[in-house]
Amino acid sequence: MYNLPNVINGLISFIPTCAYFLACSVYEKCVPVIKNTEKMQPYFNNSSKNMISAGIANIFLVYPLFTYFEKEIDTVQAKHVVLGCLMIDTIEYFWHALYHNVPQLYSSSHSYHHKPFPVYPRASFYNDDAEVFVTSSFILGTFVYLPYSYYEYIIITALSYFATVCDHTNTNKNKFHILHHTGNKNTNFQQPFFTFWDHVFYTYNQKSKVKIPFIP
Repeated sequence: MYNLPNVINGLISFIPTCAYFLACSVYEKCVPVIKNTEKMQPYFNNSSKNMISAGIANIFLVYPLFTYFEKEIDTVQAKHVVLGCLMIDTIEYFWHALYHNVPQLYSSSHSYHHKPFPVYPRASFYNDDAEVFVTSSFILGTFVYLPYSYYEYIIITALSYFATVCDHTNTNKNKFHILHHTGNKNTNFQQPFFTFWDHVFYTYNQKSKVKIPFIP
């Protein structure tokens, strides 16, 4: 049955969006203020639009999908949260590597994400709409297929948004994800928490500073 969330679950649906804006507020204090904000404003606006759209999608698409497939809504298990974060990293690594290794995909879609310069927290989710749709659909489908609850999905998504903003906080030229943007773009694909897949597939940039999730 197609069900929309009640008021409480509707508010909970916007937790990942709120996590994004909170993360921007926190991590922007770690980097110099951008002087040419006019040039960067379109990137900021697109990133914010994507995050607000994600909250709306949670209400009108994600929650109804969980109820349609009779998934749990409010159960939370710590092991599911940890495994979910590892799963996000796995999905992101392989999609990210694919977009970089297929020239047509990079030029037509993923190159959008590499346009903002300098790399800045409020531009973390500046992405082409087609890439957002494909990657988000795959992630959502995986969570719906596996035994995750809606609340677990919300928690994992919120953590991933927070960590992604951290990744785009340029506090060191050798920071793991900053090197991906400003150094060799065909290295350091994994996001947003860890780096193990880059080690496994030899795409780890050896210049990288050790990455600790949520530490800018």
